[in-house]
Amino acid sequence: MAGNMNPFLAGGWCQPGDEESQPGENESGSPPSIFGALPSLSSSKSLLWSAQPDNATFSFTSFNSTILNCTVLSPQKHVAYRIVTEPSAPSYTILKDNDSRNVAMVQWQPNSTLEIRGAAPSQRIKDWLSLSSDKRKMWVRGVPYSWTTVDGFICLYKSSSSAPRILARIARARSVVLLECTQEALLTSLLEPCLVATILFVCGHNID
Repeated sequence: MAGNMNPFLAGGWCQPGDEESQPGENESGSPPSIFGALPSLSSSKSLLWSAQPDNATFSFTSFNSTILNCTVLSPQKHVAYRIVTEPSAPSYTILKDNDSRNVAMVQWQPNSTLEIRGAAPSQRIKDWLSLSSDKRKMWVRGVPYSWTTVDGFICLYKSSSSAPRILARIARARSVVLLECTQEALLTSLLEPCLVATILFVCGHNID
């Protein structure tokens, strides 16, 4: 992807203004890292989170101490998924759908592995979200995608595309984490892999 290309513009997303610093920037003005804690949107910057009309925003909320025990709400504010880490089995985190079916499982010990039903076979997290200097590559059904930061958001695009478009983006607002997906992402069944990636970016565990 060309160094001077802004994938927000290529994807038709809302382009944040240049006034003040961008959301998630630290005091030195350095861009936020996608490899540590997800930057928070301040209240003055939350207006920059402007979902496109055809996109779907899922909200991670009702945290029980961490994102590893929370509820995921649909765009209609209904419970769509639950993230469960039982105190009796803290080495396992399960993503369950609204029918309580297991969608994905993360095993934190001994080697941090994951499996996503129909999307990613059991493998080490560091292989599924492989790290490079400026992004993480994510493989879904043999197709490579990349997560990188754009204007304070963690954004997903298709790695092999000659004209990358943002397919999804993640941000943390006040007491909630947001995942916004395009219709293309939903139609290509990227929602559940994106939910798992969001958990991994926010949870605080070392995934490398």
